Amino acid sequence: MRFVRTDELKKGMRLAKPIYNKNGVLLYDRDTKLTKQGISSIKNFKLIGIYILEPAEPLPPMSEDDVEYERFQTMSVFALKEAMDEMRAGNKPTNIYNLVKMIIKKYAKRSDKVNVLQNVRSEDDYVYKHGINIATLSALVGARLRISVEDMRDMVTAALVHDLGRLYIDPMILAKESYDEEDRKHMINCEALGNKELQEMPFFNENVRKMLEQKYTLQTDESIGAKDKPFSECARILQVVEKYDDMTAMKLGVEPTSDVVAIRELLGNMEKYDEFVVAALMDSLKILTPGVCVELNNHHSGIVIRGNNENVLRPLILCFNDNQLYNFQEENVAAVLNIKDVMKTMDKRIKIDQATIDEYMRRYNSLI
Repeated sequence: MRFVRTDELKKGMRLAKPIYNKNGVLLYDRDTKLTKQGISSIKNFKLIGIYILEPAEPLPPMSEDDVEYERFQTMSVFALKEAMDEMRAGNKPTNIYNLVKMIIKKYAKRSDKVNVLQNVRSEDDYVYKHGINIATLSALVGARLRISVEDMRDMVTAALVHDLGRLYIDPMILAKESYDEEDRKHMINCEALGNKELQEMPFFNENVRKMLEQKYTLQTDESIGAKDKPFSECARILQVVEKYDDMTAMKLGVEPTSDVVAIRELLGNMEKYDEFVVAALMDSLKILTPGVCVELNNHHSGIVIRGNNENVLRPLILCFNDNQLYNFQEENVAAVLNIKDVMKTMDKRIKIDQATIDEYMRRYNSLI
């Protein structure tokens, strides 16, 4: 699977991901071959590009839950853009509270782990895709930490609109691969302007404005620690999920960080990030599930046979190099081995079905 910019699309290319319109109607399904009309439609949608399957690449598995999330994200991005356009015009965002209710209904009541799919973000849609992901992750984490109904509603609202200031950044600066001192100063000023405007908007209640102010302070003041007061639990949730989303987001010209590396960075910085919030985030997401290929710190590679709900970074691994099973829950194994990252090179990945995983689990269980 590879990302292809819209102006480089060619007839006959196969879609790796479905394409929906703003109402959530499926326009082009996965594995569809592009036609001239299809390419023209994609250009009209103002998509910067899409994911394409390699000519001989099989269609990767995608659960109904994953398909629904893709559809939901597309609809939500359009809805959030309309709401933020109204906000910038000084008007009350008429549909934002319906969007908040939808996110809470879909994600604040779930006890199972979910797969939050990332799509490529351009300068045009970064704020909206970022806001939707922050809101979704906040709802998942907040539910596990049992925050109140009122705080959940206000936190999801704050998550959706928190990045208003980014819309004021000069697009020419955002398009750069690196920033100089003047660029960074301009971006900081825009973020401060956005935060100030959010604080002055009368259609957000005091609790939403307080969360936004605290989240902005946590983001901009590196000296604040995880135990410092008086920062609310909701502000801490927004801080953690934003850091996670920033690291794992797919942006043009920037290699995204894997879930594994992002979680390890959060766990390794407990003086800054609340440990209970990070634990709730790990409990919300599908990370290192059976079938995922990984690279180990000894330069070997392997595949996850069994996940670990208590510590996602310590699963049961089948090593390809010696055909041995390594249980990272065992201290003697974890003392010398760790998972460096997920495997990124497609031609090195091993496709494995559930029956094979079950057989390895049966063999493992017979040994213990």
